[in-house]
Amino acid sequence: MLASYVVLFSVGLAYSTEAKMISFDPPGSVSTSPEAINDHGWITGFYLDGSDNYHSFLRSPSGSITVINIKGGGCGTVAKDINRKGVVTGNYADRSCISHGFLCTLRGKVTTFDVPESSGTVGEGINNKGTIVGAYLDKDNNEEHGFIRTADGTIATFDPKGSTYTVPLKINNSGEVTGSYEENSVWHGFVRAVDGTITSFDPPGSASTDANNIDDEGVIAGEFLEDDANHGYLRSAEGTFTTVDPPESKETFALGINKGGVVTGSYVDDTGQHGFVRAANGTYKMFDPKRSTATLPEAINKSGAITGLYADIDSQEHGFVRTP
Repeated sequence: MLASYVVLFSVGLAYSTEAKMISFDPPGSVSTSPEAINDHGWITGFYLDGSDNYHSFLRSPSGSITVINIKGGGCGTVAKDINRKGVVTGNYADRSCISHGFLCTLRGKVTTFDVPESSGTVGEGINNKGTIVGAYLDKDNNEEHGFIRTADGTIATFDPKGSTYTVPLKINNSGEVTGSYEENSVWHGFVRAVDGTITSFDPPGSASTDANNIDDEGVIAGEFLEDDANHGYLRSAEGTFTTVDPPESKETFALGINKGGVVTGSYVDDTGQHGFVRAANGTYKMFDPKRSTATLPEAINKSGAITGLYADIDSQEHGFVRTP
């Protein structure tokens, strides 16, 4: 699985943007990682405190921040996604640092869960129906597999054919799932249909493929490796590919896509790592929070609000929200 997009480059000071940009950190944070934003503007993610402990947070549209710590999470809590109703999913690690899945409502009601016979469960994505996707480790050979958990708690497991390591990341409101899997040390993208059919894919020329997000039309955003450089892509529901590379970019990571087909992510040029937003018509806008030396947008909602993180000149990571 491609890992370059989580390494923030610090090659020079970034430039500001005309859109409204707000920087934020939960109290006590020394590193903030927003992961998702819902259509109402609620943001969730996780942060690291000064004692190297992980906590999760929920930021309201007005800017107030609530800390999420799951009871029993002695090794930390990591929130990964939020749906329209404000239900958050992710994982917490117990005192033995074994991961378990959770969901948490806006009222603070917490439900924890594990895939049966697993030695670790991680919630990654949730749709508006409350269906969760993620990964788990089996007890027999410690391999990672995918799961889907419906709102009533029913869990089904799955793997693309030939997979030795499956990482589902997102589920759309139709119930289609996307993510990546490893086969013979090579990563590929996949989409799992509502009926359970799994289709594997790679953009032309790809040596390694990540699938990061899927919209309600079945369009997938991700990146692929070709000639030692990462390029963004869009895959339509019919299986056609469009390359996503901002002008002057040397590497691109497409991470978020909204209902209108607007894509966000990061790209690397000669001056560093910056954020971008690509409209459905293919036009680009580039941006960086003020004082950013490296920018990593993670998610975009239907109105075009973007959240993610940036690194300052001291390499400390902060959260941001950008509204058009």
